[in-house]
Amino acid sequence: VTSCASLRPNLAMAASKAAAVLAAVAAPLRGTASASGSSACPCIDPYTHSSLQGSSGLAQYMEGGVLMYMPRGSTNKYPYPAGYGNGCAAHDDGLPPSCDASVEAKPDWCATAWCYVDPVECSLTKFSSKFFPAVEALFFSYQTCSPAPPDRAASEVFDAAESYLRSSRGVIEATALARSSETCSLRADQKMCPCNSCSPSDKWASQVDFSRVGTIEANRGSAAEQSSALCMAETVSSTYKATAANEAGSNFDRVGYQYFADQATGSYTQWPKEEACSWSSGYDPRFRDWYVAGATGPKDVVIVIDTSGSMSGERADMAKAAAKKILDTLSWKDFATVVLFDDGIKAVYCGSMMPVTEGNRRAMQSWLDSQEWADGGTNFVTAMDRAIEVIRASVAAGATSMCQKAIMFLTDGEADFGDDDYRRVRDAATDYDIVLFTYALGSGANQQVTKRLACENGGIFYPVGDSADLATIMAAYYDYFVQGQEICSPGFTRYTATQGHDLYGACLPMYDRSGQSPALLGVSCLDVNLIANMTRMEQDPGWDTFKCRASDDTKKCRAVHMTTCKLQKLRRAYSGASICEGAFADVTDSTACTCLDPACQDDPMFIDEKGYFCDAWIGRNCAHPDQTLGYSTSGLEEVRTKCPRGCRLCAEQASCPAADCSARAPGPTECRACLGKVSGLDLDGRPMPC
Repeated sequence: VTSCASLRPNLAMAASKAAAVLAAVAAPLRGTASASGSSACPCIDPYTHSSLQGSSGLAQYMEGGVLMYMPRGSTNKYPYPAGYGNGCAAHDDGLPPSCDASVEAKPDWCATAWCYVDPVECSLTKFSSKFFPAVEALFFSYQTCSPAPPDRAASEVFDAAESYLRSSRGVIEATALARSSETCSLRADQKMCPCNSCSPSDKWASQVDFSRVGTIEANRGSAAEQSSALCMAETVSSTYKATAANEAGSNFDRVGYQYFADQATGSYTQWPKEEACSWSSGYDPRFRDWYVAGATGPKDVVIVIDTSGSMSGERADMAKAAAKKILDTLSWKDFATVVLFDDGIKAVYCGSMMPVTEGNRRAMQSWLDSQEWADGGTNFVTAMDRAIEVIRASVAAGATSMCQKAIMFLTDGEADFGDDDYRRVRDAATDYDIVLFTYALGSGANQQVTKRLACENGGIFYPVGDSADLATIMAAYYDYFVQGQEICSPGFTRYTATQGHDLYGACLPMYDRSGQSPALLGVSCLDVNLIANMTRMEQDPGWDTFKCRASDDTKKCRAVHMTTCKLQKLRRAYSGASICEGAFADVTDSTACTCLDPACQDDPMFIDEKGYFCDAWIGRNCAHPDQTLGYSTSGLEEVRTKCPRGCRLCAEQASCPAADCSARAPGPTECRACLGKVSGLDLDGRPMPC
């Protein structure tokens, strides 16, 4: 049965620079009428104001008479000049951690004039302090000093969103590099359940507090990981408040969120602070499409599930829930389908993969509910052959991300699988860049076949007990891609918020660069709707350019570099039984793995003789490509020369310096859909515009 349905961090400033920072002169104001602010919201002197005196005022951030910004959980200390925040000025311009000379693309708020205000005396838009949150009565306002910036042209929105995301990445990564032993806990004014400071907003269809950033603390991970998550939440709050203060209108009539989730615990932070007691108690942002889309590149996924007679009752429910949760991690840039098997092929959602738009995801999940489960025998060969055939047909039809592919194979049974069958799978995995994740559910499952399939095809074998959380185990597959990729540019998604608003989210991952290779700290997102009027943007001549650039940057394939050493570490992290025989079978957490030469990069300007860019070769075999593609010998040699990373030809080295995304060669300034061939649809589910 086939049924097809129609999305370097800024380090603490060196001591030699401290004097220059303290002597910095504030930048020219952005159209400020008065240095003392508006009469509706007068500036105050935060160092003498009556409500800010004593140990509860700025005195707690003073060292030797110098105001110090000290990010929570970090040993970093940033000295700020005398008079910081006193009177209208662009106080942040030139100061760390987001606005000093080391920042490649400063966020717009660096050059915006603002001052501290008394919240009781200010009737304009105001926010609680971004750098000194322990001073509860300390608020700041951009509106009292600076008129609202003019509407951006559509062509400017991409760069503005990226600069805001990079400022959040910078402060979080700098904190991780200088991690301290400080313990962070959630303050009452940060809690989103209950949100005592929230009030109803018809426009936002919720109870919100625009002046603050809120956090939902997750009771997952170790005590140290929970503390680190809350430290990061407070750190990223500083950039969220500054961005919202600079961009949100006086009536907050543009609905758009900023949000962050950490990888270790799944704690969630958001502007604006919102009443969240009605949210699901099991909400885990790490398994939402926006999070995985921000942390990984595009991918093709074929979910293969055993629905034989033994998969009855609770096991069928577990398998169905797992398939749905996997689909929840995929977005419009990914392609997927589902194959159900018993002693034959019971059902296939679609004979070729589909882009996982919101509509297609719902259709696939509904289809899973409509299928007959737990009947018949078990045939691994037929199931694997059909999964490979789906991939082959998808590639031929262009129904693919053109990136790496994964087969996720779940069974609780026993079945034969011969040497010729293993060889056939290996050949296909080589030709189409397929990795296999295999799951043996329960004590009766065949672990020999499933483990060998994973070990021979660069994947991971998961033995899963009947009482285990199968859905979470299977949906965590994306950690393989996280460990093998580093994302340097934001990924965009379109989603419908609870109020019915269509929002465009831009997301960027943050990394801990203190180890041998970058480790994911979390993902931060900004809804573009916050910084631009989308109704006007859609009428702008540059709208198609924005949408094309956002869509194409999101869909670029990211090469997955996964050495045997690193892969064995991932296997060991799940279970000793998952480790494969052979090299690095004795791997430990302290084992040093090699990495790729960071200077070895693809040429982003290169277009091959068939019109494809280098990233399209990440999902192909550069050495022995499909002959039907029609490449000449000289054309293939040029591909291997221009695309060494995509073709996996870069040399490995023992020293693994932190990647510097800014050092990578820039790509075309024109949308690539106008220059060559790109896959799939755009953000709105339409053919790519040029």
